[in-house]
Amino acid sequence: MKIVGAVVENCVHVAGILAFLGIARDLGYETIFLGPATPIDKLLGVAVETKADIIAVSYRLTPSVAREIFKQIEEKIPKYGLENRKFIFGGTPAVAKVAKEFEFFDRTFSTEGQREIIKYLKGTDEKQTFRIPAQNLIERIKENDPYPLMRHHFGLSSLDQTIEGIEKISESQILDVISLAPDQNTQQFFFEPDKMDRSLDGAGGVPVRSKEDFEKLYNATRRGNYPLMRVYSGTTHLIEMAELLQRSVKNAWAAIPLSWYNELDGRSGRKFVEAVKENMEAIKWHSDHGIPVEINEPHQWGLRNAHDVIFVTMAYLAAYVAKKLGVRNYVAQHMFNTPAGLSPKMDLAKRTCVYGRSKWSM
Repeated sequence: MKIVGAVVENCVHVAGILAFLGIARDLGYETIFLGPATPIDKLLGVAVETKADIIAVSYRLTPSVAREIFKQIEEKIPKYGLENRKFIFGGTPAVAKVAKEFEFFDRTFSTEGQREIIKYLKGTDEKQTFRIPAQNLIERIKENDPYPLMRHHFGLSSLDQTIEGIEKISESQILDVISLAPDQNTQQFFFEPDKMDRSLDGAGGVPVRSKEDFEKLYNATRRGNYPLMRVYSGTTHLIEMAELLQRSVKNAWAAIPLSWYNELDGRSGRKFVEAVKENMEAIKWHSDHGIPVEINEPHQWGLRNAHDVIFVTMAYLAAYVAKKLGVRNYVAQHMFNTPAGLSPKMDLAKRTCVYGRSKWSM
């Protein structure tokens, strides 16, 4: 695919179109830039000579002048036989508004970011034809390349308010993943509600008391950019919780510790050895079902001011255990400045020690 681009007529501002063409080249397009103050006839003539697929027009000056320029382009397109080529425009919001008056422009850009440009050039522009984004973690990562997925932890002390908040977040299209934060009663006693202390409902997150509650929360994501939902494992009944989360919210990946959620941190009454065994059984269950796994182990130690040697050792052991239990897609959580006071250099050193010298790949 080939793009010819120019800043037309009396405009000499080239930064925007150069940035656009740079993105296009990174995506495999062949690009030709004709420079600033390019006459319309030169732009159209080169488009014909080079058999360009896309003609990119940029103009950043007075909107009323731009309108006259666009009229000239519109009149000359048939004379050059370019009716079946795509014309796109980039410029200031005021000029872009004028460009939208002309049907020959397939797309206009002004304040949009690189993500929207990449989607357009990849042919996945949601402004042209909406489609629901990928609904599993691995495909969503690939679809969003080269940008990372954005995740945020969210859960208010009221179920209704959390549902309303998830709806707003989804419609805003800010996040790719909503990390649901259930309250401690949910994590520890969902399957033993008689043990709940109701005075603690909503402490630390949203009180979820039934499968239907989980389904309501998930249904709130079915709008906007349809974000994935991800929930931490329970602190007891881990496999039962895993099955419930897959049925109700299609849990994007499991977040399970290797040695926590027990007498070490008080999140359940499980004994340490019993907890390690159950946690590993839950990891294996997810691996058997092809679900990505995050073992949120090293930062649990780091948050409690464990020595860096413990952090590094547990990060390596967690990944090693995941591999041995058959996990195919492993999510490694990194919390920087944990414990507080580390230098950025030492933070990076810890990651290098864990993953940079591995003899096997995940």
